[in-house]
Order: sequence, then C-alpha cells, then structure tokens
Amino acid sequence: CQEIMTKKPSKNFKEKVSKMEFEPAMERLEEIVETLSSEKINLNSMIDLYEEGTALQEHCAARIEDAKMKIEVISNK
Repeated sequence: CQEIMTKKPSKNFKEKVSKMEFEPAMERLEEIVETLSSEKINLNSMIDLYEEGTALQEHCAARIEDAKMKIEVISNK
C-alpha cells in the first residue's frame, strides 16, 4: 500500500487503461479506492488517482457491457 502513495500515475490514463485486461484493471481500481479512502496523500495525488480511477471504471464498465452483449448473442443462437 505504501508503494501506491508514492507512485505517481501516468497522465495517459485512457491509453494505458484501454490496454489492460479486466482483472488487473479492477485490482488497480480497488487499490485507488483504498488509497483515496485513507486520506494519506496530498491533493494533487488525489486528483491524479481520481482521474485514473475514473478511466478504470469506464474501461471496466465497457468490458462488462461487451461481455453481456456477447452472452446475449450466444444465448440467442
């Protein structure tokens, strides 16, 4: 957890996140939520983590939606 507080996230969140598999993206999102909840980081880091977390949440939601659509297609065959 200490590593998360000192690690500054990349500014290219959407590009970085778009290449992630679902599980690692969810794990990173959980780390971000835990770190933000701890309130042990400065404001700039909080903003960066919030931005990264938002990109991760959008990515994961899109991956879930894609999976739902695939399941519907398979179920309708």
